[in-house]
Amino acid sequence: MRRLVLHIGSHKTGTTTLQSALMRGKRQGLLGGWSYLHAGLRVDFNTLVGTKGMGAGMHTVLKWPFFERRMEHAAREGMQDVVISSEMLFWLDDATQIAALAERLRLEFDEIRIVAYLRRQDQLALSHRKQVVMGRAAYQFYGAQLQALPRYAPHMLRYFDYAGKLAKWEQIFGADSITVRRFGKADLKGGDTVADFWSILGLAPPQGLNRKNVAWSRAQLLAGLWLRQRGYPSDAFVPLVKQIEDPEPLLPSQAQAQAFLAPFLEQNAVLAQRYDPAGPENYFGMDVSRYPEASNLQAAPPQDLAALETAVQARMAEQGLEKQLLNPADGPAGLPT
Repeated sequence: MRRLVLHIGSHKTGTTTLQSALMRGKRQGLLGGWSYLHAGLRVDFNTLVGTKGMGAGMHTVLKWPFFERRMEHAAREGMQDVVISSEMLFWLDDATQIAALAERLRLEFDEIRIVAYLRRQDQLALSHRKQVVMGRAAYQFYGAQLQALPRYAPHMLRYFDYAGKLAKWEQIFGADSITVRRFGKADLKGGDTVADFWSILGLAPPQGLNRKNVAWSRAQLLAGLWLRQRGYPSDAFVPLVKQIEDPEPLLPSQAQAQAFLAPFLEQNAVLAQRYDPAGPENYFGMDVSRYPEASNLQAAPPQDLAALETAVQARMAEQGLEKQLLNPADGPAGLPT
């Protein structure tokens, strides 16, 4: 009997900290009978999923040669019960791709458990702004509008309809194979993702972990989004943007958060019925009191963007970098108004 626990995300639910903990567990022998299979020098298995296109045209591709190489590695290492973690799998919304993955995994494993952590859509999208700035798949999906939350577009349901997405995984892997957790201290065993995931593995959680992938401040995000809109690669500007000082996080207004959540309420009600019928009516609850009545975007400290851009251009020249493709969803680049 060979087992697999496949962690599929979602993004911004402590995934980097979890993956780093799994790497540490692997090195220090803290995983009991489990083996952690990752992508070579990376702490995750994200190389499995690639993304192409922008906005509504963004789609995923599964990189099967990579998958086969890692399975061969697992066989050489004698890995029996295996953990794989890739939040990139949460971009999958094509049942055909999920079914193809299931078919291939079943050739390797007798028992497969899928684990997903879910964060309310406005909170995830807000936290995702850093990945937008970095030019990753999040930029392809959202674009880099100069605001706390991205402009809603119908294609966003492909990612944020958690109920519909998990229904596809259930249909293919079986409902009993899916474990869903709400990302919140009160909902996670031990109060965080690492401790909760360790409980799923049947292990005592590791101690002394540091949080990874710390969020950027309001001014850092706005400067980064401004540069991203102009196609500058993150390698050219991240060290400069990190030097910007601002103690405040970027926050939308309460009304903006409610408006962003509105398209997902029906799906969240289905999610509640399926995974927490005794809990909130829409699974996450609708409290937006963490946000101010007015967005704090305009209160960000002013930056000399012209000087910043000049410095970025100099770094590009030094490193031989070129501008990157732009997302049409951005529209004309400019300052927040």
